[in-house]
Amino acid sequence: MKIVDILRDSVSVVKYVWRHEANRGSRPSAILRALRFQFRGRLVAASTVTPIGKSLRMRAVLHSAASSKVLYANPPDWNEMTFWRLVLREDDLFVDVGSNVGPYTLWAADCSATVIAVEPDSGAFERLRENILLNPSVSVQVEQCALGAALGEMSMTSGLDTMNRFVIDGGGDQTVSVKTLDSLVGARRVRGVKIDVEGAERLVLEGAGNTLDLHLVDFIQLEWNSLSQTVLGEDRSPAAAILESYGYSFFRPDVKGHLRPATTETSTKDIFAVSPRLKEAHLSALRG
Repeated sequence: MKIVDILRDSVSVVKYVWRHEANRGSRPSAILRALRFQFRGRLVAASTVTPIGKSLRMRAVLHSAASSKVLYANPPDWNEMTFWRLVLREDDLFVDVGSNVGPYTLWAADCSATVIAVEPDSGAFERLRENILLNPSVSVQVEQCALGAALGEMSMTSGLDTMNRFVIDGGGDQTVSVKTLDSLVGARRVRGVKIDVEGAERLVLEGAGNTLDLHLVDFIQLEWNSLSQTVLGEDRSPAAAILESYGYSFFRPDVKGHLRPATTETSTKDIFAVSPRLKEAHLSALRG
């Protein structure tokens, strides 16, 4: 990489760290930590063990977006992860669909939840397992598979870090096994599900008919950007229609983690679907 590119990346990282809500009150030390990480990663290709949540750790690797963002800001997804901190309790079940190297898995575990971490990509799965082994006290079940509309197999890209995705017409770099959310959770009640599968979120919902019909999941966080156009050739309307058909309503958390009503058009911000099983008084408390 050219010096000018390294400088450009470093400036971008410094801006990200400085502006991030997680670093309010500790910006200078956060920037020094980020620059040391960049230096170690570029000079000797060394990883850095960094805190996540209040008591857990994970290994941050340069050019691994999911792990490096945790080093730059704990938590990296401030609004969303603050929400989960508010609602997850000991022994709640949290399902992390598209776990990658495990930032949400470890965050939920740090909130004392029991976690099922689902990751199909072989490289990310191995780093996920390593991060879980760094925290022997957590209760995490790992599943090396994808979730989709039906049991079987599917083609995927590889080597794209957090951007690995399904290749619907085949021709991907790897073939992965596919389970459904229904088959994974059975009749268990689930406090939360995070679905980040790079545009194929609708397929995961199609494999969750029983779970959604019985309102077994209280809160579902979904990636809601335009990647569904790339992967499935559609916007987010079909995914929204599935959730609406089961009575789920849509929100986004604010900076305090409180839920605010949201529209369902495509957005760079994740959306939260909330079960009709939850009482209005409960939702009112989460709205702050």
